[in-house]
Amino acid sequence: MKKVLIAGLVSCLFAGTAAAESLDKDTALGMARLMICTTFYAEQDMQIEGSIVGQSMMAHKNAGIEEMIMSKETSKALDAYMVQFNASSKEQQVKLCDEAIKFARESDFVTAE
Repeated sequence: MKKVLIAGLVSCLFAGTAAAESLDKDTALGMARLMICTTFYAEQDMQIEGSIVGQSMMAHKNAGIEEMIMSKETSKALDAYMVQFNASSKEQQVKLCDEAIKFARESDFVTAE
């Protein structure tokens, strides 16, 4: 059930209108990592990491990421990432979520105009 919820959240996040700006693949995957890892960190009681990715996720949302649309290529990359994350061991998921923290620290999406 949790996997379906996460997939639903990710797909809703990236839905947009035809007039919307395109979302680049790296930002889309970074945002997906933030969303997935917010849940993962909460389940693992990793509050500091969860706070980092949660704050960045909200900053991206508030900066207008929800109004953007994904290409088919980006959508396929997102699907592949979801499969990879779900098939990973807990240790591998921690490593994948380290990428979410890296994205949270390095993303310039929220400062882009």
